[in-house]
Amino acid sequence: MKKIIFLAFLAFTSASFQAQENQVKMDTKSSDFNKLTIEITSGQAKGITPFTEKYYIQHKFGTVITNSFNLGGRYMLNPIFGAKLDFGYFKLNNNPENDSKAFNLDGFTVGLQGVINTSNLFDISKEMGKFNMLIHGGFQVSKINSNLPELARRDNNLGVMLGFSPQFKLFNKVSLISDVTVLKNFKQWYTWNGLQQDRSNNQGGLMVYTSLGLTYSIGKNKIHGDWAKLNNSTSDQIEDLQKRILKLETENKK
Repeated sequence: MKKIIFLAFLAFTSASFQAQENQVKMDTKSSDFNKLTIEITSGQAKGITPFTEKYYIQHKFGTVITNSFNLGGRYMLNPIFGAKLDFGYFKLNNNPENDSKAFNLDGFTVGLQGVINTSNLFDISKEMGKFNMLIHGGFQVSKINSNLPELARRDNNLGVMLGFSPQFKLFNKVSLISDVTVLKNFKQWYTWNGLQQDRSNNQGGLMVYTSLGLTYSIGKNKIHGDWAKLNNSTSDQIEDLQKRILKLETENKK
């Protein structure tokens, strides 16, 4: 009986302790999975606002536009949290099929973000299987160059971005990744068509990135950081202790 009481107390203590520690403890050592991942994606960068009057980007619904490329490196501190540094390029121009005035500009970007693996954060990696979801957010600086002589402008932008990246594991070290990111610039002197914007916009700008690509896990270990497993959750530990208590009760009845 004393063993049963002790195990019950141990279960309660273990649950309380892990709740206070927010269940961040891992059952994988730092050497058990590859922390560094390379991401290569391509897709559409769509400037939303601001545009000067009579300048705009518009295509038929369903048209696939590929005007951006991104190369990034991500380092996972543990199976939940990581950091990402990425370099990107995008091109914005008018659609010749509509009546927008002509413009053509290039953008070069550098981003620094924090990354959260939601499957491990919510301890649902077992249910997700080969699927996974990353949430990321941070800062981006960019340099914009207009390529038309009459609209020759250069601008250095600074903004914040937030996005989510669904993943599907193809192999132990390779995954398919898609991404949707919203960028909000709070220092942008010119419009997305290359002219100085109205002061009423307070140097703001909005852009949406959508992309698709691949990730590759660098390292000698087989476990990718995005699929590294968390330690048993509190409920799993309690369930295990409950089984042990039941076993002891059964033995005592005998």
